[in-house]
Amino acid sequence: MEEILSVNDLKKYFTTGGFASRKDLVKAVDGVSFSVKKRETFVIAGGSGSGKTTTARLILRAIEPDAGTITFDGVNVADDISLRKIRKECQMIHQDPYASVNPRMTVSDIIREPLDIHAIGNAEEKKRLILEALHEVKLEPAEEIAKKYPHMLSGGQRQRVAIARSIVTKPKLIIADEPVSMLDVSVRVGILELMRELQERLGISFLYITHDLATARYIGHKIAIMRNGEIVESGPINDVLFNPKHPYTKALIDSISDPDPDNLKRDKEINDKDLD
Repeated sequence: MEEILSVNDLKKYFTTGGFASRKDLVKAVDGVSFSVKKRETFVIAGGSGSGKTTTARLILRAIEPDAGTITFDGVNVADDISLRKIRKECQMIHQDPYASVNPRMTVSDIIREPLDIHAIGNAEEKKRLILEALHEVKLEPAEEIAKKYPHMLSGGQRQRVAIARSIVTKPKLIIADEPVSMLDVSVRVGILELMRELQERLGISFLYITHDLATARYIGHKIAIMRNGEIVESGPINDVLFNPKHPYTKALIDSISDPDPDNLKRDKEINDKDLD
């Protein structure tokens, strides 16, 4: 499959401390390289402070990299023109479905915002695109939901609104930063299943950022494990999770809290049979 995103030797260093003599260098992202293919979900997993979210912010150029290249849909993101392209065709879903939206805006206004920013359509076309996006994320009746404010919706519904906002510009790639970590366990699978359906129906690629390897395996095709700003292990998701090579990957797997400890063993047995 053709690549939609290629990241090569990406670096971002920060300094900490108030006095020059006491400043420490923090290598938030240190030589990270990976690629995401079209219609693929690529997972970046790791603990807090591993550099996952900083990598996402660098890709969208919310912060400037110190070194490295980012190629999106065959274009090197290095100037204003390519930056406009990636910000239109690469959208983001944030972790907190309430903090990431303006509570004073209606659902319709929230979803219309990227259309306004990128000057897509007239008033009538924007209304149609907003309702189409709400239908895509299964928020019905769309006309009624569009009039509501975020506080009138559940956490799962708010995250569906965030997803609708991310797809309304017809993006080629969506960066999903811990999109289900703040949702009730009972609604997480529904959101992940929606993302898989959108991928199949709309051909979207996902860069899925998480610390949760259970949801990573549910949605991902490939995975990179990050620690201290570096990728320590990567590959097809079943290969990495069922046959980890790096001690940090093994530690992450051991930390999975599954109410049924036999599930991982069962899944590994199934995977081994598939490889026979």
